[in-house]
Amino acid sequence: MTTKNKEIIKFIKHILKKIEPINKKINKSKLHFKNKSRLEVDPVTKFDLLIEKKIRETIKKKFPDHKIIGEEIKSKKTNSSFTWYVDPIDGTKALLMGLSNWSNLIGLFDNSKSILSVANFPALNKVYFADKNNTYCKSDGKIKTLNLSKKNKLNKTIIAMNTMSTNKNIKVLKRIKKKFFLKITGADALNYCLLCEGKIDVVIEYGLKKVDFYPLMRMIKNSGAVISDWKGKQKYKHGDVLVSSNKKLHSYFLKNILFN
Repeated sequence: MTTKNKEIIKFIKHILKKIEPINKKINKSKLHFKNKSRLEVDPVTKFDLLIEKKIRETIKKKFPDHKIIGEEIKSKKTNSSFTWYVDPIDGTKALLMGLSNWSNLIGLFDNSKSILSVANFPALNKVYFADKNNTYCKSDGKIKTLNLSKKNKLNKTIIAMNTMSTNKNIKVLKRIKKKFFLKITGADALNYCLLCEGKIDVVIEYGLKKVDFYPLMRMIKNSGAVISDWKGKQKYKHGDVLVSSNKKLHSYFLKNILFN
């Protein structure tokens, strides 16, 4: 496989067309779910499975030797340097509640380098995507290149967390609430997209799976944002993720907010 932008973008459009009929059926269906976990409610619907199967089939047909790591189906391991990360419905809980921020996430890596990001929001009629050099948003048929917030003043910093799971670290929560504008959004992948649009300055998460944020890596890095775990590394051992719109903010949060 080559990694030329035109080829990648053409193939992603092909994938999105393949799953479009399934996404459309979601709005017309009565939704039911099963729980994947014994420890907490972690719902999965038939549409999660249908979308992931369709994405996998499409990738396998064109790139049969590629690895695939998905949310719902056992990983496909090969000797290829290319790995696809797939979250068929990021925000299944939001979907079940009738909210619009659920998305289809697809990312492609060559070894450890992210080369493609896609976040498709069918209910919002928005697609965020990143190729080799830039991050874009397609909305209502119009495509724009995204730009980060240029804010450096700490007292103006807007922070987003997705769920209460990040707030289990009470010390971190107290440090944030004392100084910053904080919103628990429940917006899932949309948080990262809005950061790339310049509407959010920092996203802090804990307990994520790789498929929750790996598909977004190219988009985040192209926008100029900084991403690491809570120790400033790239290990994400506990699903601990910090994304900041600039290096100054990132350094501040690592040193003054997320330390143990």
